[in-house]
Amino acid sequence: GRSKRGTARAARQPVRHRQCSILMGAVRSRSLLILAQLAASTAAALTTPGRLVLLRHGESAWNAAGRFTGWEDVPLTPRGEEEARTAAELLLTEAGDLRIDTVYTSVLGRALRTAGLCVEALRRNGRPPPPILPTWRLNERHYGMLQGLDKRDTLEKWPDPAALREWRLSFAGRPPPMAADHPFYSRSPERLAALRAANADGEPLRDEDVPLTESIADCVSRVRPFWENELLPALLDGSNCLVVGHANGLRALVACVQQNVDDESLPSLGLPNGLPLIYELEPDGSVRHPSEGRCYVPPLQAYYLGDACLVFNALDQDRSGALSRDELLDVCRASFDSIDGDGDGQVAAEELAAACGDELLRDADSNGDGSSSREHAAAGYGPSQGRLGAPHRTYVPRRLVNFLEYMAWWNRQKRGAAGTSLKSFDQ
Repeated sequence: GRSKRGTARAARQPVRHRQCSILMGAVRSRSLLILAQLAASTAAALTTPGRLVLLRHGESAWNAAGRFTGWEDVPLTPRGEEEARTAAELLLTEAGDLRIDTVYTSVLGRALRTAGLCVEALRRNGRPPPPILPTWRLNERHYGMLQGLDKRDTLEKWPDPAALREWRLSFAGRPPPMAADHPFYSRSPERLAALRAANADGEPLRDEDVPLTESIADCVSRVRPFWENELLPALLDGSNCLVVGHANGLRALVACVQQNVDDESLPSLGLPNGLPLIYELEPDGSVRHPSEGRCYVPPLQAYYLGDACLVFNALDQDRSGALSRDELLDVCRASFDSIDGDGDGQVAAEELAAACGDELLRDADSNGDGSSSREHAAAGYGPSQGRLGAPHRTYVPRRLVNFLEYMAWWNRQKRGAAGTSLKSFDQ
C-alpha cells in the first residue's frame, strides 16, 4: 500500500509544479502590470505642464471704427499688425526660455494674421516655427443683429438701454438673432465657404455650428470641448501653447481654465489687443498662482507681459482690478504736480484735478456701462443658470474703469486722441 501511495504522489508532482508555475506566472504578470501603471503615473506626475499663452489679435478695422465685429471677417489695421509684432517681441524678451510648440487660432482673418506675424517673428529670431492650427471653436462671440453696428451710436440711441446692457454685460444675455436679410448674415453661402476654407484641417464646421447670436454662456459651451479634448491634454503633456483669439472667445476659454472666475466677471475681463497673458498649470490641470516677480490683475490668475500691468496696479490701490474716480484722480494730481512749477498747492489746482478725474472717467469708461461692476440688483434674475447653478442677476452700473478700458484709453492718449480737456495733462 505504501508503494501505491508513493507512486500516486509521484504522479501528482508534475501537476502541482505546473499549477505553481501558472500561478507564479500570473503573479509576475500582475506585478509587471502594476509596476507599469505606477511608472506611467509617476512619469505623468514628473512631467511639467506646458504654459498657456493667451493673445487677443491686434487691432482690427472694426475695433478702430468702434463696431460690433463678432463672426464678421475683417482685417487688421497697420496698428494691429504692429501690436502683433510687439506681442511676439514680448514673448521673446520677457517670457524667459518659453518655446512655443503649437499655435491655436480662430478661423477669422484678424486672428490668423496675428498668429502668422507672431510665428514669423519667432522664426526670424532663430526659434523653431510652431504649426498654426485654426479651429472655429475659438471664433469671437456672435453679436446677432448688433453685428456691424457702431457701438457708441447704438449705446446712445437704442430704445431699451437696459436690454442692451443685459445682452452685452451679463453671462447669459443674448442679442436678438441675425435675420437672413442682415447685411452681414453669417450663414450666407460666401461666408460659409470662407469659414470652411480657413477651417479646412480642423473639426468639420456644419451650417448649424455657425451661430446667429450668442451669449458668453454659449461661447463657453462652444469652447469647452476644445479645452477638454485638445488643449488641456497638450498642456499636461508638456507642450507650450499659444492661443490667438478674440476678447469674448478668450474669456470663454478663461472660464474653462480658471474655475473660480464668477460668471458676472467674465464679460469685463481685461484682454487688451496684442498683450500676452500667461497661465501656468499644476500637473492636475489646476492653475499655479502666483509666480514670483510676475504681474497680475484680479481676478485673473494669469500674468501679463509688459509694463502696462505694473502701471495699472500702481493706480489700483485697493487691488480690485478696476479704477474708481478717486484712483483716477491720482493720475490728474500727479500730472498737475508736474506742471505746477511754484508748488503753491492752490485750491484751484485740486478743483482742476477733480474736473480732470471726472473727465478721465468719462473718457476711459468708453462704453459708459460700468462694466467692471460686480454689484447686482436685489431682484430680477437672468434667463438661465450659471456655470455652478446659481441664477444670474442684472447689473446695477457703477462707474469704474477696468484694465481693458484703461489700456484702450491709454493707447488713445499715445495717439493724441484724448479729449480737449485732457490735452494739458498729456505730458
